[in-house]
Amino acid sequence: MAWLGNPDHSLSYKERLAMIKERAQEMGEPARSAFTWIPEDTLVHKADISYWITQPWDNREGRMTLVGDAAHPMPPCEYSLQLPSPPRLCQTDIRLSDRGQGLNHCICDVSHLLDALLRVRANETTFKQAISAYDAEIVPRGCEEVKCSLENGYMLHDWQKVKQSPVFTNGFKPMTGHDGKEPLSEHAQVHLKMEEEARRVQDQIAVN
Repeated sequence: MAWLGNPDHSLSYKERLAMIKERAQEMGEPARSAFTWIPEDTLVHKADISYWITQPWDNREGRMTLVGDAAHPMPPCEYSLQLPSPPRLCQTDIRLSDRGQGLNHCICDVSHLLDALLRVRANETTFKQAISAYDAEIVPRGCEEVKCSLENGYMLHDWQKVKQSPVFTNGFKPMTGHDGKEPLSEHAQVHLKMEEEARRVQDQIAVN
């Protein structure tokens, strides 16, 4: 469970759980019951989320680079509830504004990095050229997605903005703009430009 406001770092596990159950009273089912039925001896840990906007780094002539959260930490909002019932180490993460983009982009990173390393192995390019091309794609993509994730987190804590979201206005119908019949959204246009720029940089590096 997450909400906007100044955090109180002095709260105990019991006080955090009481606050969660109090806020749950305003929720609809089944969310209300899911929170109010949490056992009283549950340890509620507060998660301090940190993030930074992706920016270029020194890849040491192609000897190092970044992937996943190291390159683009997506800021979710969460409370982690450690349940005391068996198995004792089981944890349940209840997240409100995590779009799953951290994992999705990590998979994308690994795929692109693997392609780069395979080109080096095949003597098609050098480490410096391959990693520089990889960095040229991941930096703008990561920058855009971290900003989007942050914006999404704030939006989901503003009910008026939530009601203006595509889920409310369009439901779960397929989005337009990907079939060439409708104009692309601003977010999709940004991604298209980044992909074109990444291909341009990769082509330049390959030529050099």
